[in-house]
Amino acid sequence: MSKRSVLVLGGGIGGIVVSSLLKGKLKGGVDVRLVERKKTFDFPPSYPWLMLGLRRPDQVQKRLDLLRKKKKVDVLNDEVVSIDPEGKSVRVKQAGKLPFDYLVISLGAEYSPSTIPGFPEYAHHVYDLESAIKFRDAVEKFPGGTISIGVSRLPFKCPAAPYEVALLLDDYYKKRGIRGKVKFEFFTPEGIPVPAVGPDIGNRVLELLGSRGISYHPKLKLKEVKSNEVSFETGETMPYDLLFCVPPHVAPKPVTEAGLTDETGWVPVDSRTLETKHKGIFAVGDVASVKTPNGYTPYLSKAGVFAHGQAEVVANNLASEISGKGRSKEWDGDGACFLEAGRGQSAYVKGSFLAEPKPEIKFHIPSRFWHAQKVAFEKYWMHHWF
Repeated sequence: MSKRSVLVLGGGIGGIVVSSLLKGKLKGGVDVRLVERKKTFDFPPSYPWLMLGLRRPDQVQKRLDLLRKKKKVDVLNDEVVSIDPEGKSVRVKQAGKLPFDYLVISLGAEYSPSTIPGFPEYAHHVYDLESAIKFRDAVEKFPGGTISIGVSRLPFKCPAAPYEVALLLDDYYKKRGIRGKVKFEFFTPEGIPVPAVGPDIGNRVLELLGSRGISYHPKLKLKEVKSNEVSFETGETMPYDLLFCVPPHVAPKPVTEAGLTDETGWVPVDSRTLETKHKGIFAVGDVASVKTPNGYTPYLSKAGVFAHGQAEVVANNLASEISGKGRSKEWDGDGACFLEAGRGQSAYVKGSFLAEPKPEIKFHIPSRFWHAQKVAFEKYWMHHWF
């Protein structure tokens, strides 16, 4: 068996899983290099807890160089500048040109807050560690008033996250004894909460918001943010004293410039194999555009659980192709997520999003059991992979 090279771009969930599993399956029979500009892996599902001061930054971080010791993955701390699909090479800022036999793009989504006037100056979010820390400080100092929580654009990753933020903040201010001084307003371009899981579950989330006194304003697309007011494309406005809003998401520039994206703005892939239009080049996780012909939404949501499952399939199939052993697999579209509801409880949604003739999705009501499961999942991820 000749030694082949696999280049993995991005050190998030998908990149870590595919590079670690592939190296484990083929050991010395393959060169696996993971390229990531950051030196640490941050665990996004824990950001809402960080927002409340329930986690320290160091508790939701791991050094990526630990992958060298535990998984024998070659980690290159560098920034992707360009991708040449035809020439089978990637150029990075410091090391220059990196050739590959196979490429796995797991660069995730980047944020473009400046797309919306006033967003960088006035809006908070928890979609990266630094922003989560900044919002934590604002939450702690907030004396009362109107908190507006919203979604600026679709699609965005972790579809349950803004709903978690609303429910967790409701519980937080209740525990502080000032919930009566806080008014919650929720705005989103979505028609119902978390539309990818269907109207039945979406309406249950809506009922949960209503039971906490959180007003819901659907079908509103954010236009501009001012120091104490947001405005929408409909002409409507909403005042606020503290603003949380999911920032606009875009595909990374090197991916777009390489011509790998389509009209969705993301990289189209085969929904079962995650291969792009270029043979031997795959995309997993948030950067990928996965069609769901029979889904409640035309494209799959962006979530870490999908990145993980897709990475497992890509690692298996690459190992099979490179070694000539084993069977190829197809991704089943299965995924699950927790919806933290405060009060030490979490809801749990699990489903098969590519199932025929329609998605099969179940909703488990908030309970302490599911909250404990989310805590256990956090511990598993931070210890198993590192």
